[in-house]
Amino acid sequence: MFTKPQTQPQTMPMLRFWTWRYALILFITLLIVSLIAGVWITSNANRQSYEVLQARAEQLADSYARVMTLYPFSGPAQTQGSIRTEVRANPAVKVSPSTTSVNIISPIEVARPLGDEMMQIVNRQGNLDTYSSSGAQYDNAERPGGYAAVLKGQTDRESFSLNDRTWLRVGVPLMDRGSVIGALYLSTPTPDNAEQTRQTYVIAVLITLGLALGGWTAIYLLLRKLTRPLRQLANAALQVADGHYAPVLPVAPMKERELMQLFTSFNEMTSRLRQLDQMRTDLLAGVSHELRTPLTSIRGMVQAVHGKVVTGGEANEFLEISLEETKRMQKMIDDMLEFSSLEAGAVHSERTTVDLSLLVTHLVQQLSSLPACANVRVETVLPAETIRLLGDQGQLKQMLMNLIMNSTAAGSTSITVHAYPLGSMIHVDVKDNGSGIRESEVPHIFERYYRGDSRRKKKQGLGLGLPLSRLLAQANGGELALQETSPKGTVFKLTLPAV
Repeated sequence: MFTKPQTQPQTMPMLRFWTWRYALILFITLLIVSLIAGVWITSNANRQSYEVLQARAEQLADSYARVMTLYPFSGPAQTQGSIRTEVRANPAVKVSPSTTSVNIISPIEVARPLGDEMMQIVNRQGNLDTYSSSGAQYDNAERPGGYAAVLKGQTDRESFSLNDRTWLRVGVPLMDRGSVIGALYLSTPTPDNAEQTRQTYVIAVLITLGLALGGWTAIYLLLRKLTRPLRQLANAALQVADGHYAPVLPVAPMKERELMQLFTSFNEMTSRLRQLDQMRTDLLAGVSHELRTPLTSIRGMVQAVHGKVVTGGEANEFLEISLEETKRMQKMIDDMLEFSSLEAGAVHSERTTVDLSLLVTHLVQQLSSLPACANVRVETVLPAETIRLLGDQGQLKQMLMNLIMNSTAAGSTSITVHAYPLGSMIHVDVKDNGSGIRESEVPHIFERYYRGDSRRKKKQGLGLGLPLSRLLAQANGGELALQETSPKGTVFKLTLPAV
Protein backbone atom coordinates (compact mmCIF):
# COMPACT_ATOMS: atom_id res chain seq x y z
CA MET A 1 0.00 0.00 0.00
CA PHE A 2 1.62 3.22 -1.16
CA THR A 3 1.38 6.55 0.60
CA LYS A 4 -0.52 9.41 -0.97
CA PRO A 5 1.75 11.88 -2.77
CA GLN A 6 2.17 15.28 -1.18
CA THR A 7 1.32 17.10 -4.42
CA GLN A 8 -2.27 15.79 -4.48
CA PRO A 9 -3.91 18.86 -2.77
CA GLN A 10 -2.59 21.12 -5.55
CA THR A 11 -4.58 19.30 -8.24
CA MET A 12 -8.02 20.81 -7.61
CA PRO A 13 -6.77 24.44 -7.40
CA MET A 14 -4.96 23.91 -10.66
CA LEU A 15 -8.13 22.43 -12.19
CA ARG A 16 -10.15 25.43 -11.02
CA PHE A 17 -7.48 27.81 -12.35
CA TRP A 18 -7.57 26.33 -15.84
CA THR A 19 -11.37 26.06 -15.76
CA TRP A 20 -11.78 29.75 -14.94
CA ARG A 21 -9.12 30.69 -17.43
CA TYR A 22 -10.81 28.83 -20.28
CA ALA A 23 -14.21 30.15 -19.17
CA LEU A 24 -12.87 33.72 -19.23
CA ILE A 25 -11.46 33.21 -22.72
CA LEU A 26 -14.81 31.77 -23.83
CA PHE A 27 -16.73 34.69 -22.29
CA ILE A 28 -14.50 37.31 -23.90
CA THR A 29 -14.80 35.54 -27.25
CA LEU A 30 -18.59 35.42 -27.00
CA LEU A 31 -18.71 39.07 -25.93
CA ILE A 32 -16.65 40.12 -28.94
CA VAL A 33 -18.87 38.02 -31.20
CA SER A 34 -21.96 39.68 -29.69
CA LEU A 35 -20.55 43.17 -30.23
CA ILE A 36 -19.66 42.33 -33.80
CA ALA A 37 -23.13 40.88 -34.31
CA GLY A 38 -24.72 44.03 -32.86
CA VAL A 39 -22.68 46.27 -35.13
CA TRP A 40 -23.53 44.07 -38.10
CA ILE A 41 -27.24 44.12 -37.26
CA THR A 42 -27.23 47.92 -36.94
CA SER A 43 -25.29 48.34 -40.17
CA ASN A 44 -27.52 45.87 -41.97
CA ALA A 45 -30.64 47.65 -40.69
CA ASN A 46 -29.34 51.01 -41.99
CA ARG A 47 -28.48 49.44 -45.31
CA GLN A 48 -31.93 47.94 -45.66
CA SER A 49 -33.52 51.28 -44.68
CA TYR A 50 -31.50 53.04 -47.38
CA GLU A 51 -32.50 50.42 -49.96
CA VAL A 52 -36.21 50.74 -49.11
CA LEU A 53 -35.95 54.52 -49.13
CA GLN A 54 -34.16 54.47 -52.49
CA ALA A 55 -36.82 52.22 -54.02
CA ARG A 56 -39.50 54.62 -52.73
CA ALA A 57 -37.58 57.63 -54.10
CA GLU A 58 -37.18 56.02 -57.52
CA GLN A 59 -40.93 55.32 -57.58
CA LEU A 60 -41.74 58.96 -56.72
CA ALA A 61 -39.23 60.23 -59.26
CA ASP A 62 -40.79 58.10 -61.98
CA SER A 63 -44.31 59.37 -61.15
CA TYR A 64 -43.09 62.94 -60.89
CA ALA A 65 -41.35 62.77 -64.26
CA ARG A 66 -44.43 61.28 -65.99
CA VAL A 67 -46.70 64.09 -64.78
CA MET A 68 -44.20 66.70 -65.86
CA THR A 69 -44.05 65.11 -69.29
CA LEU A 70 -47.83 65.34 -69.65
CA TYR A 71 -48.21 68.79 -68.06
CA PRO A 72 -45.08 70.89 -68.45
CA PHE A 73 -44.91 73.87 -66.15
CA SER A 74 -42.44 76.54 -65.36
CA GLY A 75 -42.61 76.42 -61.58
CA PRO A 76 -44.96 75.37 -58.77
CA ALA A 77 -47.17 77.75 -56.83
CA GLN A 78 -49.32 76.40 -53.97
CA THR A 79 -52.92 77.75 -53.64
CA GLN A 80 -54.98 76.01 -50.98
CA GLY A 81 -54.14 72.46 -51.82
CA SER A 82 -54.12 72.86 -55.61
CA ILE A 83 -51.36 73.93 -57.89
CA ARG A 84 -51.82 76.90 -60.20
CA THR A 85 -49.62 76.50 -63.24
CA GLU A 86 -48.94 78.66 -66.26
CA VAL A 87 -49.30 76.49 -69.32
CA ARG A 88 -46.88 76.58 -72.14
CA ALA A 89 -47.50 75.32 -75.66
CA ASN A 90 -48.66 71.74 -75.40
CA PRO A 91 -50.79 70.07 -78.11
CA ALA A 92 -52.25 67.69 -75.54
CA VAL A 93 -53.90 70.49 -73.57
CA LYS A 94 -57.01 72.05 -75.17
CA VAL A 95 -57.67 75.57 -73.86
CA SER A 96 -59.61 78.52 -75.06
CA PRO A 97 -57.70 81.34 -76.68
CA SER A 98 -59.07 83.68 -74.03
CA THR A 99 -57.79 81.44 -71.17
CA THR A 100 -54.62 82.64 -69.49
CA SER A 101 -54.45 80.09 -66.65
CA VAL A 102 -55.96 76.72 -65.80
CA ASN A 103 -55.93 74.36 -62.82
CA ILE A 104 -54.27 71.11 -63.94
CA ILE A 105 -52.84 68.02 -62.18
CA SER A 106 -49.70 68.87 -60.19
CA PRO A 107 -46.77 66.43 -59.97
CA ILE A 108 -46.85 66.85 -56.19
CA GLU A 109 -50.38 65.49 -56.07
CA VAL A 110 -49.25 62.34 -57.88
CA ALA A 111 -45.76 61.93 -56.35
CA ARG A 112 -46.74 62.78 -52.79
CA PRO A 113 -44.57 61.82 -49.79
CA LEU A 114 -46.21 59.67 -47.12
CA GLY A 115 -46.23 59.83 -43.33
CA ASP A 116 -43.19 61.67 -41.96
CA GLU A 117 -41.41 61.60 -45.30
CA MET A 118 -39.95 64.78 -46.70
CA MET A 119 -39.38 65.26 -50.43
CA GLN A 120 -37.00 67.85 -51.85
CA ILE A 121 -36.75 68.81 -55.53
CA VAL A 122 -33.59 70.38 -56.88
CA ASN A 123 -33.66 71.69 -60.45
CA ARG A 124 -30.65 72.03 -62.69
CA GLN A 125 -30.15 75.63 -61.53
CA GLY A 126 -29.82 74.40 -57.92
CA ASN A 127 -33.16 75.78 -56.72
CA LEU A 128 -34.64 73.73 -53.87
CA ASP A 129 -38.32 73.06 -53.09
CA THR A 130 -39.36 71.05 -50.02
CA TYR A 131 -42.65 69.13 -49.63
CA SER A 132 -44.24 66.99 -46.92
CA SER A 133 -47.57 65.21 -46.64
CA SER A 134 -48.16 66.30 -43.04
CA GLY A 135 -47.78 69.99 -43.77
CA ALA A 136 -44.83 70.25 -41.42
CA GLN A 137 -42.38 73.02 -42.15
CA TYR A 138 -38.83 71.83 -42.78
CA ASP A 139 -37.31 75.13 -43.81
CA ASN A 140 -34.39 74.50 -41.49
CA ALA A 141 -33.57 71.16 -43.13
CA GLU A 142 -30.05 70.83 -44.41
CA ARG A 143 -29.55 71.33 -48.11
CA PRO A 144 -28.53 68.11 -49.89
CA GLY A 145 -24.80 68.11 -50.24
CA GLY A 146 -24.43 65.72 -53.16
CA TYR A 147 -27.08 66.97 -55.56
CA ALA A 148 -24.44 67.87 -58.15
CA ALA A 149 -23.62 64.18 -58.52
CA VAL A 150 -27.33 63.33 -58.71
CA LEU A 151 -27.80 65.87 -61.52
CA LYS A 152 -25.15 63.88 -63.38
CA GLY A 153 -27.25 60.72 -63.15
CA GLN A 154 -25.86 59.17 -59.95
CA THR A 155 -27.56 58.39 -56.62
CA ASP A 156 -26.74 59.87 -53.26
CA ARG A 157 -27.14 58.59 -49.69
CA GLU A 158 -26.59 60.66 -46.59
CA SER A 159 -27.85 61.29 -43.08
CA PHE A 160 -28.52 64.56 -41.27
CA SER A 161 -30.02 65.88 -38.08
CA LEU A 162 -33.32 67.75 -37.96
CA ASN A 163 -35.42 68.63 -34.92
CA ASP A 164 -33.18 66.49 -32.66
CA ARG A 165 -33.71 63.43 -34.80
CA THR A 166 -31.53 61.60 -37.29
CA TRP A 167 -32.82 61.45 -40.83
CA LEU A 168 -31.84 59.20 -43.74
CA ARG A 169 -31.88 60.84 -47.16
CA VAL A 170 -31.62 59.33 -50.65
CA GLY A 171 -31.28 61.33 -53.85
CA VAL A 172 -32.17 60.01 -57.32
CA PRO A 173 -32.16 61.80 -60.67
CA LEU A 174 -35.36 63.03 -62.37
CA MET A 175 -35.30 61.84 -65.97
CA ASP A 176 -37.22 63.23 -68.93
CA ARG A 177 -36.69 61.56 -72.31
CA GLY A 178 -33.25 60.28 -71.22
CA SER A 179 -32.09 63.63 -69.84
CA VAL A 180 -31.67 64.63 -66.21
CA ILE A 181 -33.98 67.56 -65.46
CA GLY A 182 -33.50 67.60 -61.67
CA ALA A 183 -32.89 65.69 -58.50
CA LEU A 184 -35.46 64.22 -56.15
CA TYR A 185 -34.45 63.68 -52.52
CA LEU A 186 -36.60 61.63 -50.21
CA SER A 187 -35.90 61.76 -46.48
CA THR A 188 -37.35 59.87 -43.54
CA PRO A 189 -36.54 60.01 -39.84
CA THR A 190 -34.97 56.96 -38.26
CA PRO A 191 -37.35 55.29 -35.82
CA ASP A 192 -36.87 56.09 -32.17
CA ASN A 193 -35.75 52.57 -31.33
CA ALA A 194 -33.49 53.29 -28.39
CA GLU A 195 -35.60 51.05 -26.17
CA GLN A 196 -35.65 48.33 -28.83
CA THR A 197 -31.89 48.61 -29.26
CA ARG A 198 -31.39 48.41 -25.51
CA GLN A 199 -33.58 45.32 -25.32
CA THR A 200 -31.67 43.77 -28.21
CA TYR A 201 -28.35 44.31 -26.47
CA VAL A 202 -29.76 43.05 -23.15
CA ILE A 203 -30.90 39.87 -24.90
CA ALA A 204 -27.51 39.55 -26.55
CA VAL A 205 -25.76 39.94 -23.18
CA LEU A 206 -28.07 37.36 -21.58
CA ILE A 207 -27.41 34.94 -24.44
CA THR A 208 -23.68 35.56 -24.05
CA LEU A 209 -23.83 34.90 -20.32
CA GLY A 210 -25.88 31.75 -20.89
CA LEU A 211 -23.43 30.43 -23.47
CA ALA A 212 -20.52 31.34 -21.22
CA LEU A 213 -22.09 29.50 -18.28
CA GLY A 214 -22.84 26.47 -20.43
CA GLY A 215 -19.36 26.57 -21.89
CA TRP A 216 -17.81 26.90 -18.43
CA THR A 217 -19.81 23.90 -17.21
CA ALA A 218 -18.78 21.84 -20.25
CA ILE A 219 -15.12 22.85 -19.84
CA TYR A 220 -15.19 22.04 -16.13
CA LEU A 221 -16.72 18.61 -16.65
CA LEU A 222 -14.36 17.85 -19.55
CA LEU A 223 -11.27 18.96 -17.64
CA ARG A 224 -12.40 17.02 -14.60
CA LYS A 225 -12.90 13.93 -16.74
CA LEU A 226 -9.48 14.34 -18.34
CA THR A 227 -7.57 15.31 -15.21
CA ARG A 228 -8.83 12.40 -13.10
CA PRO A 229 -6.83 9.77 -15.04
CA LEU A 230 -3.95 12.22 -15.34
CA ARG A 231 -3.89 12.60 -11.56
CA GLN A 232 -3.79 8.83 -11.25
CA LEU A 233 -0.95 8.74 -13.76
CA ALA A 234 0.91 11.47 -11.83
CA ASN A 235 0.54 9.47 -8.60
CA ALA A 236 1.83 6.39 -10.41
CA ALA A 237 4.81 8.37 -11.72
CA LEU A 238 5.63 9.46 -8.16
CA GLN A 239 5.49 5.83 -7.07
CA VAL A 240 7.86 4.88 -9.90
CA ALA A 241 10.18 7.72 -8.85
CA ASP A 242 10.23 6.20 -5.34
CA GLY A 243 11.32 2.85 -6.79
CA HIS A 244 7.94 1.10 -6.91
CA TYR A 245 7.69 -0.24 -10.46
CA ALA A 246 4.22 -1.79 -10.07
CA PRO A 247 1.90 1.23 -9.55
CA VAL A 248 -1.87 0.83 -9.44
CA LEU A 249 -3.49 2.17 -12.63
CA PRO A 250 -7.11 2.00 -13.84
CA VAL A 251 -7.74 -1.00 -16.03
CA ALA A 252 -11.14 0.11 -17.39
CA PRO A 253 -10.97 1.11 -21.07
CA MET A 254 -11.12 4.85 -21.73
CA LYS A 255 -12.92 6.44 -24.64
CA GLU A 256 -10.15 8.99 -25.18
CA ARG A 257 -7.69 7.27 -27.50
CA GLU A 258 -4.80 9.54 -26.54
CA LEU A 259 -5.26 8.82 -22.82
CA MET A 260 -5.50 5.11 -23.53
CA GLN A 261 -2.27 5.25 -25.51
CA LEU A 262 -0.63 7.21 -22.69
CA PHE A 263 -1.66 4.66 -20.06
CA THR A 264 -0.60 1.77 -22.30
CA SER A 265 2.82 3.35 -22.87
CA PHE A 266 3.17 4.02 -19.14
CA ASN A 267 2.36 0.40 -18.34
CA GLU A 268 4.90 -0.77 -20.89
CA MET A 269 7.47 1.60 -19.39
CA THR A 270 6.88 0.33 -15.85
CA SER A 271 7.04 -3.26 -17.10
CA ARG A 272 10.32 -2.46 -18.80
CA LEU A 273 11.64 -0.81 -15.63
CA ARG A 274 10.69 -3.86 -13.58
CA GLN A 275 12.51 -6.05 -16.05
CA LEU A 276 15.60 -3.82 -16.05
CA ASP A 277 15.59 -3.75 -12.27
CA GLN A 278 15.40 -7.55 -12.19
CA MET A 279 18.18 -7.75 -14.77
CA ARG A 280 20.28 -5.42 -12.65
CA THR A 281 19.75 -7.68 -9.65
CA ASP A 282 20.60 -10.73 -11.73
CA LEU A 283 23.68 -9.00 -13.11
CA LEU A 284 25.01 -8.20 -9.67
CA ALA A 285 24.32 -11.75 -8.55
CA GLY A 286 25.84 -13.19 -11.71
CA VAL A 287 28.94 -11.05 -11.66
CA SER A 288 29.44 -11.79 -7.96
CA HIS A 289 29.07 -15.50 -8.58
CA GLU A 290 31.22 -15.58 -11.72
CA LEU A 291 34.02 -13.63 -10.08
CA ARG A 292 33.81 -15.12 -6.60
CA THR A 293 34.05 -18.74 -7.77
CA PRO A 294 37.32 -18.43 -9.70
CA LEU A 295 38.79 -16.08 -7.09
CA THR A 296 38.04 -18.59 -4.34
CA SER A 297 39.58 -21.36 -6.43
CA ILE A 298 42.66 -19.32 -7.27
CA ARG A 299 43.13 -18.24 -3.66
CA GLY A 300 42.90 -21.79 -2.37
CA MET A 301 45.33 -23.22 -4.94
CA VAL A 302 47.84 -20.38 -4.52
CA GLN A 303 47.74 -20.79 -0.73
CA ALA A 304 48.31 -24.54 -1.17
CA VAL A 305 51.35 -23.95 -3.37
CA HIS A 306 52.62 -21.15 -1.14
CA GLY A 307 52.23 -23.23 2.03
CA LYS A 308 54.03 -26.19 0.46
CA VAL A 309 50.88 -28.26 0.81
CA VAL A 310 51.45 -29.42 -2.74
CA THR A 311 54.81 -29.65 -4.39
CA GLY A 312 56.40 -30.73 -7.60
CA GLY A 313 54.14 -31.60 -10.51
CA GLU A 314 50.97 -31.14 -8.46
CA ALA A 315 52.00 -27.59 -7.59
CA ASN A 316 52.59 -26.86 -11.27
CA GLU A 317 49.14 -28.25 -12.06
CA PHE A 318 47.59 -25.96 -9.42
CA LEU A 319 49.35 -22.96 -10.90
CA GLU A 320 48.18 -23.97 -14.39
CA ILE A 321 44.55 -24.13 -13.20
CA SER A 322 44.92 -20.75 -11.50
CA LEU A 323 46.23 -19.27 -14.71
CA GLU A 324 43.22 -20.61 -16.67
CA GLU A 325 40.84 -19.19 -14.09
CA THR A 326 42.47 -15.77 -14.33
CA LYS A 327 42.16 -15.92 -18.12
CA ARG A 328 38.43 -16.69 -17.79
CA MET A 329 37.98 -13.77 -15.42
CA GLN A 330 39.86 -11.52 -17.79
CA LYS A 331 37.60 -12.71 -20.65
CA MET A 332 34.46 -11.74 -18.75
CA ILE A 333 35.85 -8.32 -17.91
CA ASP A 334 36.97 -7.81 -21.51
CA ASP A 335 33.46 -8.69 -22.74
CA MET A 336 31.90 -6.13 -20.41
CA LEU A 337 34.37 -3.44 -21.48
CA GLU A 338 33.94 -4.26 -25.17
CA PHE A 339 30.15 -4.16 -24.89
CA SER A 340 30.25 -0.80 -23.12
CA SER A 341 32.62 0.57 -25.76
CA LEU A 342 30.40 -0.66 -28.60
CA GLU A 343 27.31 0.88 -26.99
CA ALA A 344 29.13 4.18 -26.62
CA GLY A 345 30.39 4.00 -30.23
CA ALA A 346 34.01 4.07 -29.11
CA VAL A 347 34.99 0.92 -31.05
CA HIS A 348 35.10 1.07 -34.84
CA SER A 349 35.35 -1.79 -37.27
CA GLU A 350 38.29 -2.04 -39.64
CA ARG A 351 36.51 -3.32 -42.73
CA THR A 352 38.48 -5.32 -45.24
CA THR A 353 37.65 -7.90 -47.85
CA VAL A 354 37.16 -11.22 -46.02
CA ASP A 355 36.95 -14.68 -47.53
CA LEU A 356 33.94 -15.94 -45.56
CA SER A 357 34.27 -19.53 -46.80
CA LEU A 358 37.84 -19.78 -45.51
CA LEU A 359 36.92 -18.03 -42.24
CA VAL A 360 34.05 -20.45 -41.49
CA THR A 361 36.17 -23.49 -42.35
CA HIS A 362 39.03 -22.47 -40.03
CA LEU A 363 36.57 -21.57 -37.24
CA VAL A 364 34.86 -24.98 -37.38
CA GLN A 365 38.23 -26.75 -37.29
CA GLN A 366 39.26 -24.67 -34.28
CA LEU A 367 36.03 -25.36 -32.37
CA SER A 368 36.14 -29.08 -33.02
CA SER A 369 39.26 -29.30 -30.86
CA LEU A 370 37.59 -27.70 -27.83
CA PRO A 371 36.31 -29.98 -25.04
CA ALA A 372 32.91 -28.20 -25.03
CA CYS A 373 32.37 -29.25 -28.66
CA ALA A 374 33.64 -32.81 -28.32
CA ASN A 375 30.15 -34.29 -28.61
CA VAL A 376 28.82 -31.76 -31.12
CA ARG A 377 28.92 -32.23 -34.88
CA VAL A 378 29.50 -28.89 -36.62
CA GLU A 379 28.84 -28.91 -40.36
CA THR A 380 29.22 -26.22 -43.02
CA VAL A 381 27.14 -25.63 -46.13
CA LEU A 382 29.07 -23.33 -48.45
CA PRO A 383 28.58 -22.52 -52.15
CA ALA A 384 31.12 -23.67 -54.70
CA GLU A 385 32.27 -20.15 -55.46
CA THR A 386 34.21 -18.11 -52.93
CA ILE A 387 32.11 -15.79 -50.75
CA ARG A 388 33.71 -12.45 -50.12
CA LEU A 389 32.28 -9.79 -47.87
CA LEU A 390 33.31 -6.47 -46.39
CA GLY A 391 33.89 -6.48 -42.63
CA ASP A 392 36.23 -6.83 -39.67
CA GLN A 393 37.64 -10.37 -39.71
CA GLY A 394 38.16 -10.58 -35.94
CA GLN A 395 34.67 -9.34 -35.17
CA LEU A 396 33.11 -11.69 -37.74
CA LYS A 397 34.89 -14.62 -36.12
CA GLN A 398 33.72 -13.52 -32.67
CA MET A 399 30.07 -13.30 -33.81
CA LEU A 400 30.07 -16.78 -35.36
CA MET A 401 31.84 -18.25 -32.32
CA ASN A 402 29.25 -16.72 -29.95
CA LEU A 403 26.38 -18.20 -31.99
CA ILE A 404 27.97 -21.68 -32.12
CA MET A 405 28.84 -21.67 -28.40
CA ASN A 406 25.26 -20.59 -27.54
CA SER A 407 23.97 -23.55 -29.56
CA THR A 408 26.33 -25.83 -27.68
CA ALA A 409 25.09 -24.47 -24.34
CA ALA A 410 21.49 -25.21 -25.41
CA GLY A 411 22.27 -28.96 -25.56
CA SER A 412 22.72 -29.21 -29.33
CA THR A 413 24.36 -32.26 -30.85
CA SER A 414 24.32 -30.98 -34.41
CA ILE A 415 25.07 -27.45 -35.65
CA THR A 416 24.97 -26.33 -39.28
CA VAL A 417 26.54 -23.12 -40.60
CA HIS A 418 24.98 -22.28 -43.96
CA ALA A 419 26.39 -19.29 -45.89
CA TYR A 420 24.97 -18.05 -49.20
CA PRO A 421 24.80 -14.80 -51.18
CA LEU A 422 21.46 -13.11 -51.80
CA GLY A 423 21.46 -9.88 -53.77
CA SER A 424 23.95 -7.42 -52.32
CA MET A 425 24.06 -9.18 -48.95
CA ILE A 426 25.66 -12.35 -47.58
CA HIS A 427 23.43 -14.49 -45.33
CA VAL A 428 24.83 -16.84 -42.70
CA ASP A 429 22.33 -19.17 -40.96
CA VAL A 430 23.45 -20.92 -37.78
CA LYS A 431 21.01 -23.81 -37.14
CA ASP A 432 21.04 -26.25 -34.24
CA ASN A 433 18.89 -29.06 -32.84
CA GLY A 434 18.93 -27.81 -29.24
CA SER A 435 16.07 -27.26 -26.83
CA GLY A 436 15.19 -23.86 -28.30
CA ILE A 437 14.28 -20.63 -26.57
CA ARG A 438 11.18 -20.18 -24.46
CA GLU A 439 8.51 -17.98 -26.00
CA SER A 440 8.52 -15.67 -22.98
CA GLU A 441 12.28 -15.13 -23.36
CA VAL A 442 12.32 -14.40 -27.09
CA PRO A 443 11.66 -10.62 -26.77
CA HIS A 444 14.58 -10.27 -24.33
CA ILE A 445 17.36 -12.38 -25.80
CA PHE A 446 19.17 -9.38 -27.30
CA GLU A 447 19.02 -7.37 -24.06
CA ARG A 448 22.25 -6.94 -22.19
CA TYR A 449 22.84 -9.10 -19.11
CA TYR A 450 19.75 -11.20 -19.83
CA ARG A 451 20.54 -14.86 -19.13
CA GLY A 452 17.14 -16.56 -19.39
CA ASP A 453 15.73 -19.04 -16.88
CA SER A 454 17.30 -20.15 -13.63
CA ARG A 455 18.93 -23.25 -15.15
CA ARG A 456 20.92 -21.16 -17.60
CA LYS A 457 21.83 -18.59 -14.94
CA LYS A 458 23.83 -21.25 -13.16
CA LYS A 459 26.01 -21.60 -16.23
CA GLN A 460 28.91 -19.38 -17.01
CA GLY A 461 28.40 -16.08 -18.78
CA LEU A 462 27.01 -12.63 -18.12
CA GLY A 463 24.31 -12.55 -20.80
CA LEU A 464 26.36 -10.43 -23.19
CA GLY A 465 26.92 -12.91 -26.02
CA LEU A 466 23.90 -12.12 -28.23
CA PRO A 467 23.75 -8.36 -27.46
CA LEU A 468 27.46 -8.08 -28.21
CA SER A 469 27.09 -10.07 -31.44
CA ARG A 470 24.23 -7.83 -32.61
CA LEU A 471 26.27 -4.68 -31.91
CA LEU A 472 29.21 -6.17 -33.82
CA ALA A 473 26.94 -7.03 -36.77
CA GLN A 474 25.57 -3.48 -36.85
CA ALA A 475 29.10 -2.07 -36.61
CA ASN A 476 29.94 -4.07 -39.76
CA GLY A 477 26.89 -2.80 -41.66
CA GLY A 478 24.77 -5.91 -41.10
CA GLU A 479 22.17 -7.31 -38.72
CA LEU A 480 21.70 -10.32 -36.46
CA ALA A 481 18.18 -11.68 -35.87
CA LEU A 482 16.43 -14.73 -34.51
CA GLN A 483 14.77 -16.39 -37.50
CA GLU A 484 12.94 -19.22 -35.74
CA THR A 485 13.00 -21.25 -32.56
CA SER A 486 11.16 -24.31 -31.24
CA PRO A 487 11.83 -27.28 -28.96
CA LYS A 488 13.38 -28.93 -32.02
CA GLY A 489 16.00 -26.26 -32.62
CA THR A 490 16.89 -22.64 -33.27
CA VAL A 491 18.05 -20.67 -36.31
CA PHE A 492 19.90 -17.34 -36.11
CA LYS A 493 20.44 -15.32 -39.30
CA LEU A 494 23.48 -13.07 -39.73
CA THR A 495 23.33 -10.63 -42.65
CA LEU A 496 26.45 -8.81 -43.89
CA PRO A 497 27.23 -6.67 -46.96
CA ALA A 498 28.96 -8.42 -49.83
CA VAL A 499 31.90 -6.96 -51.70
